[in-house]
Amino acid sequence: MDERQPIILSVHQTGTPQFPRWTVSDQYLRYYDGKGGWTEDEAKAVRFASSNEACHEVQRLLLLDYTQLPVKRYVAPVYLDLYCGHEIPEIEIRKWLHRVAKLILDSPTHGNGPVRNSLGLVTIRWSELEELHEEGSV
Repeated sequence: MDERQPIILSVHQTGTPQFPRWTVSDQYLRYYDGKGGWTEDEAKAVRFASSNEACHEVQRLLLLDYTQLPVKRYVAPVYLDLYCGHEIPEIEIRKWLHRVAKLILDSPTHGNGPVRNSLGLVTIRWSELEELHEEGSV
């Protein structure tokens, strides 16, 4: 049985209000340098232009430890009830959702997956947004 401690990664906002950036750290407060290594010097950390980019990198880094394991996929719908007096193009809705919606996982408190030595990667695919035409959808 693998007794190695799982890596726990976090995304941190840095930069300035005018130019926000994000970094990735592990549970030992070492920062990812973007070259496959880790540093205790935050100034040497790779900076991501968006939190989404940093989160994608976290998933990529975590997946490196779990690619040899079998995977199962689950889906849990997220519903958007949009109140508006006129039509809005779906592309505008997708862009808005991409900017405002953040999926936060508390891995430092609850681990990378539901049980030891598991990894749960959660993604919202706004590109698959579609309007539902059903009565009483609220």
